[in-house]
Amino acid sequence: MIVLIIASWLLILGNVRIGYRTENSNKYVEKIKTTDLKIRQGEKIYERYCIACHGTGGKGDGPEAYQLETKPTDFTSGNIKFKSTPYGTLPVENDIVSILKSGVRTTAMLPQLQLNDEQMHDIAAYIMSLMPKDQKTGKPIDISKAPSLNTRLLEKGKKLFQTNCISCHGTDAKGNGPLSKTLMDYKQHPVHPADLTLRPLKRANTPERMYRIISTGIEGTPMPPFLQVLKSKERWAVVDYVESLKSGYVSSNNNEMMGGMMKGMMKHRFVGEEFKGMRIDMAAARAWMMGNMMGR
Repeated sequence: MIVLIIASWLLILGNVRIGYRTENSNKYVEKIKTTDLKIRQGEKIYERYCIACHGTGGKGDGPEAYQLETKPTDFTSGNIKFKSTPYGTLPVENDIVSILKSGVRTTAMLPQLQLNDEQMHDIAAYIMSLMPKDQKTGKPIDISKAPSLNTRLLEKGKKLFQTNCISCHGTDAKGNGPLSKTLMDYKQHPVHPADLTLRPLKRANTPERMYRIISTGIEGTPMPPFLQVLKSKERWAVVDYVESLKSGYVSSNNNEMMGGMMKGMMKHRFVGEEFKGMRIDMAAARAWMMGNMMGR
């Protein structure tokens, strides 16, 4: 009888996902309860803000998807590009929340700053519920302390980059390697290696995030994981080398549309497909612009 009562309560409360360390610190995130109610709430918010690109069932086939060069994620595939967990595993809830908070630069995926933390976690819980049930959630990789920058480390990073990265990113890291025009993702959409000399990058705009992407790879694309290929210090060497190549910003005429005064008030340049995202999602666009003007 007691067993039946406990089982009934577990069905009511839903599953419990254990939290993990955050991407940039050793602070342990509290347990996140993923209940049926939380998922239902998340679905309602998702239907309001996400279906235009990601579609009603989360397959990345929303009515605006056709016009986007960077295709919306198909959540049902489990191929989440930017996450803290190893290649071949599902993300943790906080990975989805991180994308909602800061967006994916140069794409139509804007930061969803019109939402509060609870709403973001609700959406994340719903998105997690769409992912393959037979695929395991991974444990986030550790981000080791970066070694002190020095000339020897930069030289090592350059050699490692030339050995492992130039076929796609090119010898000058401008995304023009010999394979760059032939690359496809798992859905046979063309993908273009990043020009690592320009900023912003989609997600690797801090050394820690770049280290993580080098470690985990980018799921569903030709960008492989180097977690088991390069040692931690070697991955940091590549990060430092790539950081040393920064030489400018992604080109865009979109900023001219902002007008002189507004442009001067903005903290960020609007680049790539971000203006498409602003047209598609006006609520997110307003919140992001206000955050920019207020320095958030």
